[in-house]
Amino acid sequence: MNRSKFLIYLLLLTSCVAPYDISVSEFHDALVVEGMITNQPGAYAVMISKAMPVRDQLRKTEWIKGASVTILDDLGNSEKLTEKSDGHYYTQTTQGVIGRSYTLKIATADGMLYESAVEKLLPVGDFTNMRSEFVMNEEPTYYNQKKSTNGFNIFIDSQVLPEQEERVWWRWTGTFEIFTHPELFRVPIPMAMSPPFDKPAPFSCSGYISKGQALIQTTNPCTCCECWVTEYNQVPEVSDSRHINSGLIKNLNVAFITANVRTFYKKYYIEVEQLSCSQAVYDFWKGVRVQKESSSDLFQTPPPKTRGNIYAVSVGATNVIGYFAASAVVKHTLTLNRADVPYHLNPIDTIIAPCTSAYKYSTTAKPTFW
Repeated sequence: MNRSKFLIYLLLLTSCVAPYDISVSEFHDALVVEGMITNQPGAYAVMISKAMPVRDQLRKTEWIKGASVTILDDLGNSEKLTEKSDGHYYTQTTQGVIGRSYTLKIATADGMLYESAVEKLLPVGDFTNMRSEFVMNEEPTYYNQKKSTNGFNIFIDSQVLPEQEERVWWRWTGTFEIFTHPELFRVPIPMAMSPPFDKPAPFSCSGYISKGQALIQTTNPCTCCECWVTEYNQVPEVSDSRHINSGLIKNLNVAFITANVRTFYKKYYIEVEQLSCSQAVYDFWKGVRVQKESSSDLFQTPPPKTRGNIYAVSVGATNVIGYFAASAVVKHTLTLNRADVPYHLNPIDTIIAPCTSAYKYSTTAKPTFW
């Protein structure tokens, strides 16, 4: 069979959209769906896009617009989601309740119908003893402090309730602060035959202007020098029944935080969430993890139990991959300080661009927890 590689863009556990290249012929033009409802306050998101060939990975994600997306529960309640941006559909009032069951229904603009399996929102155990352990993978030098393999392993002790049937799902979100120097940006001087060959070109948000070779500070403050960057786990973390003993998982490594002059410019804040999930959602993320770690075919090696829990209802509808999860969530946080790195860290390197463009998920809005 002629098999092509396709990029499947998944909202991996959070608002991060992470791509996976998957070799499978039948998912040409497949619909990619990812949605979730939890026992935490909403809004909840359902993302709908189209798989694309790996050769087109520089092309913008093709979001599916104009769909009718509805979440229903087992008591007859329902809410039609609002499309706030292309392919991004959000609830307004619904909140998940432990013990209730939920279904996702989608009608695309061309009339094709898709539906998830019924998902029961199971309870989830708590986790304790969240802690860090520094790992020295290389000797620190002046030259490797911007991109270092050293960092912190994050461990937890987890409780698994009988109702979870040994299925647990973890995700984490990390935040760190950076400082950049957009006023130092320079551009070439056209046709320059002798020095200087370039000139200052400070970004307008830097609070500087240029006149010739002079860089002049204005009375306006820099509005793009200080940012907070968010990062997410890139590989799904799911439980392994072999490591569960009497409903407990001890010393579970849920994250690794790289220690460098940027991530520890000041401090690093991490939030870890523990979630319950159905067998179908568990199998889906376990398959994604295997594919991600081994670069194997998610749908061939090893043989999967499921391609997700969303199915085409209409005859002639395109294939669909993805999931709709109903999960209970518990969360805890940990702050790692610059002084926790067991050696001297240099000052942050000079980034001559607005901080909002230095990282994909960055903002000038200071988080409330900072």
